[in-house]
Amino acid sequence: MFKQIILLSAFFLILNATYDGIDVSVWQGANVDFKKVKKAGKDFVIIRAGYGHGSVDKYFETNYKKAKEAGLNVGAYWYAKALDVDQSTKEAKLFMKTIKGKKFEYPLYYDVEDKHIFKKGKEMTSKIADNFCKILEKNNYYCGIYASTAYLQDYFTSEVLKKYTIWVAQYYKTCTFKGKYQIWQKSSKGKVAGISGNVDLDISYEDFPSVIKSKKLNGY
Repeated sequence: MFKQIILLSAFFLILNATYDGIDVSVWQGANVDFKKVKKAGKDFVIIRAGYGHGSVDKYFETNYKKAKEAGLNVGAYWYAKALDVDQSTKEAKLFMKTIKGKKFEYPLYYDVEDKHIFKKGKEMTSKIADNFCKILEKNNYYCGIYASTAYLQDYFTSEVLKKYTIWVAQYYKTCTFKGKYQIWQKSSKGKVAGISGNVDLDISYEDFPSVIKSKKLNGY
């Protein structure tokens, strides 16, 4: 009986496991010390690969290489500027070109926060994001959507949100997003060893590396 209780307790601990991480872009500069980030207790980093229809993040390659060398689990995101489905197709193709040959233990996200996209309305915003993610999924990538709580609730259909993993941003003591989500970006003013200035802080509620590697996605 005692052994069963221990096993059951361990099972629930696994179910309730969380993972601390950060996300970075050109704004953190070229000298992020990811080894210090790792020693500070961070498990993962999600790196901006680029934005729009033709711009690769200046420090993406450097950040990816150093994060991997430090032993961090890595994901990536693309900042959306597409105003229609055709433009989101171009962004998806450029994203895949940028990450070609690399391996990611965390999902690849479409960062939808540009207000020009939301002006297109809920249906179009949803179609733009859905198209982007569909293209990545067809190419064996684990893809998700990033946006703030308010934008996810007001500018995305429930059908689209249910199809993909969600990374939600809300700088508050709790996340009030009513739908399911797997990562919460809880602050934009975090302080972490190895990084000068502020950095976004994230909590993951899913063991993405195990899922992605077992399904042989994201380059695995």
